[in-house]
Amino acid sequence: MATRTNHVIVVGAGLSGLACALYLSSTGREVTVLEQRGMPGGRHGTLELDGFRFDTGPALPLPPEAIAAPLHAVGERLRDWIEFLPLDPICRAYYPDGTSLDVSSDPHRTAAAIGALCGGREARAYLRYLKAAAYRVPVEMFFNDPRTLRLFGSALLFGFSVLGSPWHPRGGIHAVPRALAMVAEKRGVNLRFDSRVHAWETRGNRVTAVHTTEGERLTADAFIFPAGRVGPAKGPSHLVIHLGGQASYEKIAHHNLHFGKPWIRSTHQVLVRGELMSDPTVLVSNPSRTDPTAGRHTYQVVVPVPNLKSAPLDWDGPATRAYSGEILATLEARGYLDLGVGLTTSYVVTPADWSRQGMPYGIPHSPTKRPSRLHSALGNVVIAGPGLDAGRTAAEKVVGV
Repeated sequence: MATRTNHVIVVGAGLSGLACALYLSSTGREVTVLEQRGMPGGRHGTLELDGFRFDTGPALPLPPEAIAAPLHAVGERLRDWIEFLPLDPICRAYYPDGTSLDVSSDPHRTAAAIGALCGGREARAYLRYLKAAAYRVPVEMFFNDPRTLRLFGSALLFGFSVLGSPWHPRGGIHAVPRALAMVAEKRGVNLRFDSRVHAWETRGNRVTAVHTTEGERLTADAFIFPAGRVGPAKGPSHLVIHLGGQASYEKIAHHNLHFGKPWIRSTHQVLVRGELMSDPTVLVSNPSRTDPTAGRHTYQVVVPVPNLKSAPLDWDGPATRAYSGEILATLEARGYLDLGVGLTTSYVVTPADWSRQGMPYGIPHSPTKRPSRLHSALGNVVIAGPGLDAGRTAAEKVVGV
């Protein structure tokens, strides 16, 4: 950025904004972060209800090394701020034929499990797939068995891979932005909550100040704004049902993928035709199994549904309650006996809720990453994409790396 950047205002205290603030702080700049909510995290919030704690943001595996990077930039160690609890298995897949498959953090154990269930060819294909996964090679180029095709192709239906990290942060995903915020404050970053930016001033091709709904006018040399509501209308949305209660299921893992019978038809219904799945594939996470701070028995049920562009359904109407009931009935039929009876608390997040949080078309995970970039017309403004790495690149745009 070819301008003075001694003081930078970052709008938003999500993962991207907090990471950006830490990287900028490491260069000696004065940083102010303005967050419209009353806590850090942005879309990765938290809710405490009836003695249970729920992560309200998108289900998102965060590798510890990605979280460590902005902390290392300011001389902090990850282990001093966040405790990571191991997941073993990372995920357990349940298939319509009654079989199941565990994915372990040890690739050779996973390969052995695949070999025992699907044969040696699929096990060898899995080891080849691991080497090529970073290049987004279609799973059909490796696997033939319908069970491995579903498991490793599930990221297409959900918009993210639940197989991404064998770790869970104690305190839930919200523990990550909370720790980043504490480190930022330790570094002298000015974090201001309940500060919503609603307007800005310009002079020539520069922003000179922002105005908050509280009536404040704040000046700076450079500004980081989050990517707006315009985004690609690709990928699924999610219906997420948070549950707390007395029901306990000893045979499940932390993450559990329950596949419906018509896999190809299900993905086509959600991603192409804009329909609800007739026999849904569902991800059930059980945070309290790993992390006792979540409450006695907590569950997060994630159901891929069409985004609001492909199917503008009325998620604020009674149909949401009816469909949530259908999902719980489906899970009871798949082994979660008396799930509805044992519940004391529930909290539902719909595509409409994701949209109100600023996610285009209610898509919590976009398959197309929006990188940070310099504003096309305003010389001292960077538009930051979502996520930790986007925070780093936003800071680099300011610093001029």
